[in-house]
This record gives sequence, C-alpha cells and structure tokens, in this order.
Amino acid sequence: MTHDVNRWHSSPHSKLRNSGDTILRHQWRVVELLTGLFHSVPQAAIDYAASHDDHEAQMGDIPSPEKAQWSADLRRLYEAREAEVRAQMGLPSCPPHWAAQVGFCDRLDAYRWAAKHCPEALHDGGFPELREDLLRQAEGFGLGEVL
Repeated sequence: MTHDVNRWHSSPHSKLRNSGDTILRHQWRVVELLTGLFHSVPQAAIDYAASHDDHEAQMGDIPSPEKAQWSADLRRLYEAREAEVRAQMGLPSCPPHWAAQVGFCDRLDAYRWAAKHCPEALHDGGFPELREDLLRQAEGFGLGEVL
C-alpha cells in the first residue's frame, strides 16, 4: 500500500519535501479532522477517509497544483479511472453526502501541514487560493475558524 509513501515529493519547498509526512499519517489526520469537525459521521465516510489515497499505490500521486490546471474533461477521466482502481483494490467508497466533507478535511490537512512545517510555502503554489477556498467551505459547513 501507500502507507509509507512520502508526501510532498514534488513540492518546490525542501522543507515540505523533507517534512517526514506519509500517506498513512495524512489519512489518519483526515479522519481526526472529519470526526472532530462534523457530527454523526457514518462509518463508511470514516473508512473512506482512512484509505482515500491508497489508490495512489497503483496510479501514482499527482500533485493538486498539477491537477488544478487540467481541463474539466481530463479531471472527469482521471476521477473515473480513480474510481475503477479503488473498486479493483476493494477500497471503500464514500457516501455522496460526505464526499465534500472528506475532501475539505483532506485539503485542510495539507494546508495545516504546510503552515506548520513550511510557512513560507503559503505565499505561492496555490496555497493562497486554497486558503480562500477552505475559508469559504468552512463557512458553508457552518464551521468556525479552521486554519
């Protein structure tokens, strides 16, 4: 599996590349955020959050800034292939209602990790836009300050 795979491998910031973060640690922080920020989280959403990056063992890890530059068609194709690989690997799916919350926690964890280990990274590489999006989503979810 991807559990011991290093995160941030393609970051231009050496502090992030060498921060010691792994897929396993990240996935469990996402579970902690999900269950800490939201009430009555179903077990299926928790199971999904705990394995949401496991498909990268077969597909590789494409950094979010790269994916953000893709066309809508390419994103749809990638997401469809991701779903196929997850199904082939027997990984859990996410209840549709909870997909946005898991995605929010995934991105929030990345922002928080970068803020803690390499604050200078927050000034470029999509982090300013990520921050604004996270604040907008937090407000929509009725959450307080999360950053």
